[in-house]
This record gives sequence, structure tokens and C-alpha cells, in this order.
Amino acid sequence: MNTATARIQPKKQTLEDAYSPPANFLEIDVCNPQTHGLGKKRYTDYEVRMRTNLPVFKLKDSSVRRRYSDFEWLRNELERDNCCSSSPQKSMGKAVTIPCR
Repeated sequence: MNTATARIQPKKQTLEDAYSPPANFLEIDVCNPQTHGLGKKRYTDYEVRMRTNLPVFKLKDSSVRRRYSDFEWLRNELERDNCCSSSPQKSMGKAVTIPCR
């Protein structure tokens, strides 16, 4: 077989490796929707919780509340930069993976 197209053989993984915590992680959870206001002034915001061990972040745990329009803005920015393989779903509570360059 041509060495340029040969597949890399994966390292054998032990049970300990498979169930150990990842070396680096970034977890983002969108939860706890709250609806505010009445009629045309009604809106919903969500709690966005982040937990990481990546050294680039100053805070290892943080939590903020954001309106749905903030998520629409993020989706539009990611689509504009062609960073997303697919748009995040409108329904909250679904895990969405956004692979970026």
C-alpha cells in the first residue's frame, strides 16, 4: 500500500482510558427558560452555563441569562463566517455541535 494513503492505526484504548475524564473539555448547557412580560412585550430568556478546564478561559464555571435573539445573532454570525456545517436548531434543549476552523 502507498504510504501516503495508508491509514493510521488507532492506539488500543483501555477501559480506564475510555471512562477517564477528557484532558480538555468545554461544556455549554442552555436551560431554565423564563418568560417575562405580557402581550407584545413578552420574551423568553435562557440560562447559559459554561464549564471548562481550558486555560484560555479565566473562569472555569460561569452562568448568564440570554434572550433567544442572542442565539439568532450567534447563528447568523456563524453562518456568515461559514463556520457551521449546519444551523443550530431553533428548539432549545438539543445538543448542537458546531465544528469550527
